[in-house]
Amino acid sequence: MTKKDISSITRRLFETSVHRNLELIEVNESSPKVVNAIVEIPKGTSAKYEYNPKLDTFQLDRCLPSSMMYPCSYGFVPSTLAEDNDPLDMLIYNDTPIDRGTLVECTVIGVLDMKDSGGQDWKILGTPTSHVRKYRSIKDIDPMFIKVASYFFRHYKDLNNKYVEVGDWYGKTKAYSIIKECCNRFNPIESLEEQLRVS
Repeated sequence: MTKKDISSITRRLFETSVHRNLELIEVNESSPKVVNAIVEIPKGTSAKYEYNPKLDTFQLDRCLPSSMMYPCSYGFVPSTLAEDNDPLDMLIYNDTPIDRGTLVECTVIGVLDMKDSGGQDWKILGTPTSHVRKYRSIKDIDPMFIKVASYFFRHYKDLNNKYVEVGDWYGKTKAYSIIKECCNRFNPIESLEEQLRVS
């Protein structure tokens, strides 16, 4: 199946679905350098929301049992399938919190290596393409944000006694490779079959 076939099937699934599914928004034409991202969690909240594609709504997963808050807006990249069988996670570096449910076109900057009980759990880092300042690499990101984000993900599950291992940050070349893998792993036919089972 070619990239064009996948894009066409994904678009038709999104447009004709009985239940809208934001996970089926097609890959950005400039991917992997630029990706579409859906915000699930605005910056500065301690409530963790996850998109439920079967209900097409954002569902409260849990509240962090500590004073920790998400250091940036957090979401996922549609039309991807990561190694944990969820869409690829996205960290959106922006001063202003972005509302839940917003589609943000992001320039890819880098990636955080993370593992949890579900296995490998990469976090892609990007900035909105509309941002006044043009970030070109992870070196352009405030070093304090890098430290805060690493600390947050290393400890945000501590009080739940859940395993988390946070590794290094990598640049955009590594991020591009991961995005390509996750786009290739995504299968719109399986998404269609799942939707037909739900409908």
